[in-house]
Amino acid sequence: MTGVDTATEYREWAAVLAHGSSPSYERLARAVADDPATVRFLDELTPAQRQPNLLFAALRWHGAPVTDPPACLAWLAGHRAQVRRTVRTRRTQTNEVARCALLLPVLSRLPAPLALIEVGTAAGLGLRLDQWAYRYVTPDGDSQIGAADRRLTLTCAVEGRPPLPAAPPPIAWRMGLDQQPIDPADPDARRWLSCLIWPEHTDRAAALTAALDQAARTPVPIRRGDLLADLPALLDEAPTDATVAVVHSVTLAYVTESVRYRFVDLLRRRGVHRVGAEGPQVLPHLRSQLPPASEIGNQLVISLDDSVLALGQMHGRALRWLATA
Repeated sequence: MTGVDTATEYREWAAVLAHGSSPSYERLARAVADDPATVRFLDELTPAQRQPNLLFAALRWHGAPVTDPPACLAWLAGHRAQVRRTVRTRRTQTNEVARCALLLPVLSRLPAPLALIEVGTAAGLGLRLDQWAYRYVTPDGDSQIGAADRRLTLTCAVEGRPPLPAAPPPIAWRMGLDQQPIDPADPDARRWLSCLIWPEHTDRAAALTAALDQAARTPVPIRRGDLLADLPALLDEAPTDATVAVVHSVTLAYVTESVRYRFVDLLRRRGVHRVGAEGPQVLPHLRSQLPPASEIGNQLVISLDDSVLALGQMHGRALRWLATA
């Protein structure tokens, strides 16, 4: 939505992202767009700070009544200083664990074992895809992957025929990279992550809690660092007897197009696999492989290196496999 005014951005967000997924946030986004005072408040912030997900999470953080738009905007009018501080210091590190179900079929195509690096890893939940159980609902029946008694089972509806493995691929080495890593045992961080979950998404909230509990019990290494400046050192550390794969999930949307191209070029030059789940506009060199925009909607593009393999629902609930081989 780059280049549009704030009111239009919120209306488009309501119509494209919130519609059919969060009635509460759809109503609230439309109310924001129709309220000149709130729009003026948002226009004082940077584009990254005025995005709906961040504003609404900040409102929940402070206890605003987000399911009652008139009351919520009245509350905001009296608490702008607190909300302004929050959106200036917090980030939308949603760390959607269910996206592991979108990436598992892709990573399973690579020679095992894997050396996994996740950029924009937040609390590192995406690094643990071998620790969750999966239930893929296919036209031919359900497919269970991983022990059913694991603490978290991710359910994903499937269209097409992805190469579902008998078990998650073995991960010999893993490392996360993030500018602001999240400690999954920190109560403050956990509360903020819960505020990023949309009000109606109780299943996502439960999955987040289970995943954070597991992450707190068995920490994985996460480095504080930059996508470009610090990634080469991690690539150098990866074991040479494993297949190195760099994973990114709704991460590249938050950097410039120049950084995205340099990131992709770095991995190409290093001979490292790139496994991504990003919006359809994020990686322009993949657009020629996509179906018409009317068929994509707000789905994520699931890619391996320079090939589009699938489309995925942004919260990991559904996967449409496009690849034929």
